[in-house]
Amino acid sequence: MKKLRYSLFIIASAWVIASCTKVINVDLKDADKKYVIEGNITNLPGPYIVKVTQTKSFEGNNTFPPVSGAVVTISDNAGHSEILQQAADGTYKTSTIQGVQGVTYNLKVVVGGQTFTSTSTMPYRVPLDSVYVTRLAYFGDDVNALVPAFTDPVGIKNYYFFNVYRNGIMDQSLYVQDDEFSDGKYNTRPLFPPDKDSAVVKGDTAYIEMQCTDASVNKYWTSLEQVTSGNSATPTNPVTNITGGALGYFSAHTTQRKGLRVK
Repeated sequence: MKKLRYSLFIIASAWVIASCTKVINVDLKDADKKYVIEGNITNLPGPYIVKVTQTKSFEGNNTFPPVSGAVVTISDNAGHSEILQQAADGTYKTSTIQGVQGVTYNLKVVVGGQTFTSTSTMPYRVPLDSVYVTRLAYFGDDVNALVPAFTDPVGIKNYYFFNVYRNGIMDQSLYVQDDEFSDGKYNTRPLFPPDKDSAVVKGDTAYIEMQCTDASVNKYWTSLEQVTSGNSATPTNPVTNITGGALGYFSAHTTQRKGLRVK
Protein backbone atom coordinates (compact mmCIF):
# COMPACT_ATOMS: atom_id res chain seq x y z
CA MET A 1 0.00 0.00 0.00
CA LYS A 2 1.38 3.37 -1.02
CA LYS A 3 1.51 5.83 1.83
CA LEU A 4 0.05 9.23 1.18
CA ARG A 5 2.51 12.00 1.81
CA TYR A 6 1.30 15.34 0.56
CA SER A 7 -1.31 17.89 1.54
CA LEU A 8 -1.47 20.85 -0.81
CA PHE A 9 -2.91 24.17 0.13
CA ILE A 10 -3.55 27.32 -1.89
CA ILE A 11 -2.45 30.48 -0.04
CA ALA A 12 -2.75 33.45 -2.38
CA SER A 13 0.85 33.94 -3.58
CA ALA A 14 2.35 31.13 -1.56
CA TRP A 15 1.53 27.58 -0.56
CA VAL A 16 2.66 24.71 1.62
CA ILE A 17 3.02 20.97 1.32
CA ALA A 18 2.76 19.01 4.52
CA SER A 19 2.28 15.47 5.74
CA CYS A 20 3.54 12.97 8.23
CA THR A 21 6.73 12.27 6.28
CA LYS A 22 7.55 15.09 3.85
CA VAL A 23 7.14 18.75 4.77
CA ILE A 24 8.06 21.87 2.82
CA ASN A 25 7.55 25.09 4.73
CA VAL A 26 7.15 28.53 3.13
CA ASP A 27 5.76 31.87 4.20
CA LEU A 28 2.00 31.45 4.59
CA LYS A 29 -0.97 33.74 4.08
CA ASP A 30 -4.68 33.32 4.56
CA ALA A 31 -6.80 31.96 1.71
CA ASP A 32 -10.19 30.45 1.03
CA LYS A 33 -10.66 26.87 2.09
CA LYS A 34 -10.21 24.19 -0.55
CA TYR A 35 -10.52 20.43 -0.50
CA VAL A 36 -7.33 18.45 -0.96
CA ILE A 37 -7.48 14.95 -2.46
CA GLU A 38 -4.55 12.52 -2.49
CA GLY A 39 -5.06 9.11 -4.05
CA ASN A 40 -2.78 6.30 -5.18
CA ILE A 41 -3.40 2.93 -6.78
CA THR A 42 -0.45 0.70 -7.68
CA ASN A 43 0.43 -2.64 -9.24
CA LEU A 44 0.97 -4.10 -5.76
CA PRO A 45 -1.92 -5.74 -3.88
CA GLY A 46 -4.28 -3.31 -2.11
CA PRO A 47 -5.89 -1.91 -0.15
CA TYR A 48 -5.31 1.52 -1.66
CA ILE A 49 -5.89 4.82 0.08
CA VAL A 50 -7.59 8.07 -0.85
CA LYS A 51 -7.13 10.88 1.63
CA VAL A 52 -9.46 13.91 1.81
CA THR A 53 -8.47 16.98 3.82
CA GLN A 54 -9.24 20.68 3.70
CA THR A 55 -7.14 23.81 3.80
CA LYS A 56 -7.57 26.38 6.52
CA SER A 57 -6.34 29.80 7.56
CA PHE A 58 -2.71 29.53 8.62
CA GLU A 59 -2.87 31.46 11.85
CA GLY A 60 -1.89 28.45 13.92
CA ASN A 61 0.23 25.41 13.31
CA ASN A 62 0.43 23.59 9.99
CA THR A 63 -2.08 20.87 10.77
CA PHE A 64 -4.79 20.24 8.23
CA PRO A 65 -8.20 18.90 9.18
CA PRO A 66 -9.33 15.59 7.68
CA VAL A 67 -12.73 15.48 6.04
CA SER A 68 -15.19 12.76 6.99
CA GLY A 69 -18.40 11.81 5.25
CA ALA A 70 -17.14 11.97 1.67
CA VAL A 71 -18.39 9.45 -0.89
CA VAL A 72 -15.28 8.16 -2.65
CA THR A 73 -15.55 5.86 -5.66
CA ILE A 74 -12.85 4.22 -7.78
CA SER A 75 -13.75 2.50 -11.05
CA ASP A 76 -11.76 1.19 -14.01
CA ASN A 77 -12.24 0.66 -17.74
CA ALA A 78 -12.54 -3.09 -17.17
CA GLY A 79 -15.95 -2.72 -15.51
CA HIS A 80 -14.92 -2.79 -11.84
CA SER A 81 -16.19 -0.19 -9.40
CA GLU A 82 -16.04 0.25 -5.65
CA ILE A 83 -17.19 2.75 -3.05
CA LEU A 84 -14.36 3.10 -0.55
CA GLN A 85 -14.89 2.63 3.17
CA GLN A 86 -13.87 5.31 5.60
CA ALA A 87 -11.08 3.79 7.69
CA ALA A 88 -10.34 6.92 9.74
CA ASP A 89 -11.09 10.61 9.63
CA GLY A 90 -10.38 11.71 6.09
CA THR A 91 -8.93 8.34 5.04
CA TYR A 92 -10.82 6.08 2.64
CA LYS A 93 -9.71 2.55 1.81
CA THR A 94 -10.43 0.05 -0.99
CA SER A 95 -11.29 -3.60 -0.33
CA THR A 96 -11.83 -5.26 -3.73
CA ILE A 97 -10.48 -3.27 -6.66
CA GLN A 98 -6.96 -4.18 -7.79
CA GLY A 99 -4.28 -2.21 -9.62
CA VAL A 100 -3.37 -3.66 -13.03
CA GLN A 101 -0.83 -2.33 -15.50
CA GLY A 102 -2.34 -0.75 -18.62
CA VAL A 103 -5.73 -0.14 -16.98
CA THR A 104 -7.34 3.31 -16.65
CA TYR A 105 -8.77 4.25 -13.25
CA ASN A 106 -11.37 6.88 -12.43
CA LEU A 107 -11.72 8.61 -9.08
CA LYS A 108 -14.88 10.40 -7.95
CA VAL A 109 -15.20 12.24 -4.66
CA VAL A 110 -18.48 13.81 -3.55
CA VAL A 111 -18.17 15.99 -0.46
CA GLY A 112 -19.65 19.22 0.84
CA GLY A 113 -22.05 19.46 -2.09
CA GLN A 114 -19.17 19.36 -4.57
CA THR A 115 -18.00 16.67 -6.97
CA PHE A 116 -14.38 16.10 -7.91
CA THR A 117 -13.13 13.64 -10.54
CA SER A 118 -9.81 12.40 -11.88
CA THR A 119 -8.50 9.82 -14.32
CA SER A 120 -5.11 8.11 -14.35
CA THR A 121 -3.80 5.25 -16.48
CA MET A 122 -1.27 2.87 -14.93
CA PRO A 123 1.73 2.48 -17.27
CA TYR A 124 3.54 -0.79 -17.77
CA ARG A 125 6.39 -1.29 -15.34
CA VAL A 126 9.91 -0.53 -16.49
CA PRO A 127 12.13 -2.93 -14.51
CA LEU A 128 14.58 -1.34 -12.08
CA ASP A 129 17.76 -3.34 -12.63
CA SER A 130 19.86 -2.10 -9.74
CA VAL A 131 20.89 0.85 -7.58
CA TYR A 132 24.46 2.06 -7.25
CA VAL A 133 26.41 5.01 -5.86
CA THR A 134 28.33 7.61 -7.84
CA ARG A 135 30.41 10.61 -6.75
CA LEU A 136 29.28 14.13 -7.68
CA ALA A 137 30.84 17.56 -7.24
CA TYR A 138 28.94 19.67 -4.72
CA PHE A 139 30.15 23.24 -4.19
CA GLY A 140 33.82 22.33 -4.21
CA ASP A 141 33.35 19.01 -2.44
CA ASP A 142 32.34 15.51 -3.54
CA VAL A 143 29.21 13.75 -2.34
CA ASN A 144 27.61 10.37 -2.96
CA ALA A 145 24.45 10.15 -5.07
CA LEU A 146 22.24 7.16 -5.75
CA VAL A 147 21.66 6.07 -9.33
CA PRO A 148 18.62 4.00 -10.41
CA ALA A 149 19.84 1.80 -13.25
CA PHE A 150 17.26 0.70 -15.83
CA THR A 151 16.68 0.54 -19.58
CA ASP A 152 14.07 2.91 -20.95
CA PRO A 153 11.79 1.25 -23.53
CA VAL A 154 12.29 2.41 -27.13
CA GLY A 155 9.57 4.51 -28.75
CA ILE A 156 7.35 4.78 -25.65
CA LYS A 157 6.98 7.96 -23.65
CA ASN A 158 7.88 7.13 -20.06
CA TYR A 159 7.70 9.13 -16.85
CA TYR A 160 9.42 8.31 -13.58
CA PHE A 161 9.14 9.46 -9.98
CA PHE A 162 11.56 8.36 -7.25
CA ASN A 163 11.49 8.22 -3.47
CA VAL A 164 14.84 7.90 -1.73
CA TYR A 165 15.20 6.35 1.72
CA ARG A 166 18.34 6.64 3.83
CA ASN A 167 18.51 4.44 6.93
CA GLY A 168 14.74 4.12 6.83
CA ILE A 169 14.07 7.87 6.56
CA MET A 170 12.59 9.39 3.42
CA ASP A 171 14.59 12.05 1.62
CA GLN A 172 12.51 15.24 1.51
CA SER A 173 13.33 16.06 -2.13
CA LEU A 174 11.25 15.42 -5.24
CA TYR A 175 13.01 13.34 -7.90
CA VAL A 176 11.25 13.47 -11.26
CA GLN A 177 12.53 12.17 -14.62
CA ASP A 178 11.27 11.43 -18.11
CA ASP A 179 12.82 10.01 -21.29
CA GLU A 180 12.70 13.13 -23.46
CA PHE A 181 16.45 12.89 -24.07
CA SER A 182 17.00 9.26 -23.12
CA ASP A 183 14.41 7.26 -25.05
CA GLY A 184 15.57 3.68 -25.36
CA LYS A 185 18.79 4.32 -23.44
CA TYR A 186 20.24 2.84 -20.28
CA ASN A 187 19.56 5.25 -17.43
CA THR A 188 22.56 6.45 -15.44
CA ARG A 189 21.17 9.77 -14.23
CA PRO A 190 21.88 10.26 -10.52
CA LEU A 191 19.36 11.48 -8.01
CA PHE A 192 21.21 14.56 -6.83
CA PRO A 193 20.87 15.04 -3.05
CA PRO A 194 19.29 18.35 -1.95
CA ASP A 195 22.29 19.19 0.24
CA LYS A 196 25.56 17.68 1.42
CA ASP A 197 24.09 16.47 4.71
CA SER A 198 21.41 14.49 2.84
CA ALA A 199 23.91 12.50 0.80
CA VAL A 200 24.45 8.85 1.65
CA VAL A 201 27.76 7.97 3.31
CA LYS A 202 29.71 4.82 4.06
CA GLY A 203 27.72 2.45 6.26
CA ASP A 204 24.31 3.81 5.28
CA THR A 205 21.53 1.53 4.12
CA ALA A 206 19.65 3.15 1.27
CA TYR A 207 17.01 2.20 -1.23
CA ILE A 208 15.08 3.76 -4.08
CA GLU A 209 11.37 3.38 -4.77
CA MET A 210 10.80 3.83 -8.51
CA GLN A 211 7.34 4.74 -9.79
CA CYS A 212 6.27 4.67 -13.43
CA THR A 213 3.55 7.32 -13.76
CA ASP A 214 1.37 8.69 -16.54
CA ALA A 215 1.74 12.13 -18.17
CA SER A 216 -0.80 13.92 -15.96
CA VAL A 217 0.85 12.75 -12.75
CA ASN A 218 4.30 13.63 -14.12
CA LYS A 219 3.04 17.14 -14.84
CA TYR A 220 1.85 17.40 -11.26
CA TRP A 221 5.20 16.27 -9.78
CA THR A 222 7.19 18.43 -12.22
CA SER A 223 5.21 21.58 -11.41
CA LEU A 224 5.45 20.81 -7.71
CA GLU A 225 9.22 20.37 -8.01
CA GLN A 226 9.56 23.70 -9.83
CA VAL A 227 7.64 25.64 -7.21
CA THR A 228 9.30 24.05 -4.18
CA SER A 229 12.78 24.53 -5.68
CA GLY A 230 12.10 28.20 -6.44
CA ASN A 231 12.44 27.71 -10.19
CA SER A 232 8.92 28.87 -10.96
CA ALA A 233 8.69 32.36 -12.46
CA THR A 234 5.64 33.20 -10.36
CA PRO A 235 4.24 31.52 -7.22
CA THR A 236 1.50 29.12 -8.25
CA ASN A 237 -0.12 25.84 -7.36
CA PRO A 238 1.03 22.52 -8.83
CA VAL A 239 -0.89 21.36 -11.89
CA THR A 240 -3.47 19.00 -10.43
CA ASN A 241 -5.11 16.24 -12.47
CA ILE A 242 -8.29 16.57 -10.39
CA THR A 243 -11.22 18.48 -11.87
CA GLY A 244 -13.80 20.44 -9.90
CA GLY A 245 -11.55 22.84 -8.01
CA ALA A 246 -9.78 20.58 -5.50
CA LEU A 247 -6.04 20.48 -4.95
CA GLY A 248 -3.93 17.32 -4.94
CA TYR A 249 -3.52 14.39 -7.30
CA PHE A 250 -4.70 10.91 -8.24
CA SER A 251 -1.99 8.53 -9.40
CA ALA A 252 -2.23 5.04 -10.88
CA HIS A 253 1.40 3.91 -11.06
CA THR A 254 3.68 0.92 -10.79
CA THR A 255 6.12 0.76 -7.93
CA GLN A 256 9.26 -1.24 -7.11
CA ARG A 257 12.20 -0.95 -4.74
CA LYS A 258 15.88 -1.79 -4.72
CA GLY A 259 18.60 -0.80 -2.31
CA LEU A 260 22.13 -1.30 -1.10
CA ARG A 261 24.52 -0.74 1.78
CA VAL A 262 27.00 2.01 1.02
CA LYS A 263 30.59 0.75 1.13
